[in-house]
Amino acid sequence: MLEFRLRNFRRDKKKMEIVWSMDNPILLSFEEEIALAKDYSEYISLGLDKILKFLERESVHSVDNVLKSNNLKPLIILHDSKIGEEYNEEDFQKIYDISKELNIPYFLVNPAEKPENLSSIVAIDVFNRNLKKLLNFVEIPIVLRIKSKSIVNTFGRGWKIAQGNEKIFLLLDTFDFYSSEEDLDVLKDKDLSKIKFVHLKDAENVPRYYLRETQQLFPGEGVIPLMQILIYLRDGGFDGYIVPEVRRPEYGKMDPKEYANRLFKSTKYLLSNL
Repeated sequence: MLEFRLRNFRRDKKKMEIVWSMDNPILLSFEEEIALAKDYSEYISLGLDKILKFLERESVHSVDNVLKSNNLKPLIILHDSKIGEEYNEEDFQKIYDISKELNIPYFLVNPAEKPENLSSIVAIDVFNRNLKKLLNFVEIPIVLRIKSKSIVNTFGRGWKIAQGNEKIFLLLDTFDFYSSEEDLDVLKDKDLSKIKFVHLKDAENVPRYYLRETQQLFPGEGVIPLMQILIYLRDGGFDGYIVPEVRRPEYGKMDPKEYANRLFKSTKYLLSNL
């Protein structure tokens, strides 16, 4: 009875906010995408490439004005810079400077692929050393992406890095979680408020090891047990952001409005059944 009440409390108490992501296949300029995004969310994950393109003719202050005039709150900048055996501090400093000017609350960290000449233990050790260098100058909380086929390729490994460090949170991508072949039970008995972002997407019905990014599908249209994952997250105390984000070449040919409608409709349907 106590467990049932606790779960009901969490269901009522925790609200999963849906966020627009600029990491998508639709071909719009920064301004065009902002104009579309405002109809779907009050939060946005910005794309570094589109910001830099905009900054070729405008200032960071102009970026801030565009966001504010469309009532959008930026949460994080999505980028491709990685930490691994190599670490380019200049790239991260540039992203951090833009983040500070826009008052963005979180900083994304992508793990690089594991070098073939290093064991997993050594690769993680090198990653942690370079992550520590980043933490020396990034003053906002960082969000570590868990990426299959990278140094941090499972939730278990991401959890070990983040656990006990109040400055490190996690980004769980349902496609990567599924392709990593980790059991759902890895989410049990953990404080899942440590996960700050969940990138929600589905996958084609092919063997997990052979899954490629181009085989992503709209949430609910594939084989990933999204409802089970969301229930685990809810019951584990997750109160972060749901980011529907699907990269599939065919979707890039859709009308942007149609793409957004389908993406957010499928996401809201899943969340309404929690």
